[in-house]
Amino acid sequence: MEVVNLLKFLNNVGDLYTLDFAKCNREMLNFLEVITEDEQFTRSIDLGLIYVHQRSMDQYTIVDGLNRIVSLCVLLHAVCECYKQTTPQNDKAIQTIRSKYLFSSGSKLKLHLQNDDAELYSKIINGERLSGHEKSKPMFVLLHNVWSQIKEEKIQASHIFKMLQKINVVLIDTDVVSKRDLYYRINKSNRKINQIVMIDNYLKENGVLDIWENIKSSYCIEKDDINLFLKDFFATKFSYKQFNPERLYESFVNYFETMMMYISEDTLMNNIKRSAMLYYNMLYVNFKNDAIKKAFINIKRHNGIDTYAYILSVYEDFYTGNISESIFIEILNTIDEYLKNRLNTGKNIDFNELVQYLNAIISYK
Repeated sequence: MEVVNLLKFLNNVGDLYTLDFAKCNREMLNFLEVITEDEQFTRSIDLGLIYVHQRSMDQYTIVDGLNRIVSLCVLLHAVCECYKQTTPQNDKAIQTIRSKYLFSSGSKLKLHLQNDDAELYSKIINGERLSGHEKSKPMFVLLHNVWSQIKEEKIQASHIFKMLQKINVVLIDTDVVSKRDLYYRINKSNRKINQIVMIDNYLKENGVLDIWENIKSSYCIEKDDINLFLKDFFATKFSYKQFNPERLYESFVNYFETMMMYISEDTLMNNIKRSAMLYYNMLYVNFKNDAIKKAFINIKRHNGIDTYAYILSVYEDFYTGNISESIFIEILNTIDEYLKNRLNTGKNIDFNELVQYLNAIISYK
């Protein structure tokens, strides 16, 4: 742990990498608003903790603090844009800024972002044409705002750099802890976290990403299918009354690591794959048996999506031969009667009471 000047840190590193699941969000930081509060540039400004993992002598992975670093890079680019082609001295200073802070060597960007963020950042720094959609992104909005502020307030570049010398952060190396888990703990209240990408990264680390990718490509046709499946899968496995989708990654890891105490990773993933296939059949009414198909059509027609978690558990029992086809059909028809009654009466009748009755049917027969 050490206190460093953020500008100097950016100058000293060769490459800054980011985590697979880390994205820039709307919490971009306008450095000008922070530093211009002190017109005399006398006080130090503390921007909190930045967690990194040092990969080599001059290469780091940003674990937390991405938005602050991107915001600083955007400001530096805005300074270059504001003063380019004004004087030979300014053009030389711009080249120095770009080579020291924005590029690691030649045309290679120092900051390596992920996916859409990487494309947008590259276009911004390299001055490429942006689409209307890209111009609505927080990164470009910040660029436009700081560029306008520099122009309107006629802020000199030398003053901006004098102010930036006062920006400090506490740099913490995360070498001994899981970068993904630390990122999750710090950002778990942030609804922008892509839980599925975090699960991807976790399974990649465990060497079973290929099975997981096959699950998603084979049984998750629509964008939300994977979330619907995991929500109902874990609602059953953990007996959740109400599943919290913002803890999907956490639930997945807890389940995965518990089950690995008893079975191998491949067996576990193939079990999840089987459940995903069954859930796909439910969502898209993919059944050869006419009675089962009719029951699911009726359940979908009567808004029975909230019963799918329980149905999945029963379907798994039917698929593995623990209950007969006739019992499975009887349970589906009973659930449909419940749904029709709920629609006709307008009352949200407690499904848990019906579950107790259905479980009794299974136990008795």
